[in-house]
Amino acid sequence: MGYNFDQLNATMLPIILGHAPAGASTNSVIHYAQSVRNQDFRKWDFGKNKNLEVYGVDPPPQYDLSKVTAPVAIYWGQNDWLVQEPDVYRFANAMPNLVKIQRVNHDKWNHVDFVWGIDADTLLYNPIMEFMKRF
Repeated sequence: MGYNFDQLNATMLPIILGHAPAGASTNSVIHYAQSVRNQDFRKWDFGKNKNLEVYGVDPPPQYDLSKVTAPVAIYWGQNDWLVQEPDVYRFANAMPNLVKIQRVNHDKWNHVDFVWGIDADTLLYNPIMEFMKRF
């Protein structure tokens, strides 16, 4: 998910590994893989016959991001191996109510640093909270 030893609290590693991955199902990982393979943000792909039965079309329909009415802020990391910069901007361009897109100000910031980064409070959480106060 990216390498960033300066943001890893190594003494916490046994606790982190004892709880991770948490909140991710096999289906979530498969759906992510489908999105990567198709380079698109679509509903679950059951296969042609089941897609026709469930959705009435094949391939599955794209998620309609034009229905997102809440203000959206996107924060991303330069060293995130799961979410690449071009994908961040492609997603951002589809959001009708994008109010902010912000790269975390740390060149090695990666996917897990959003949760476990030593400086997540100062580099991410505090700025997010300040930004949210405006809404």
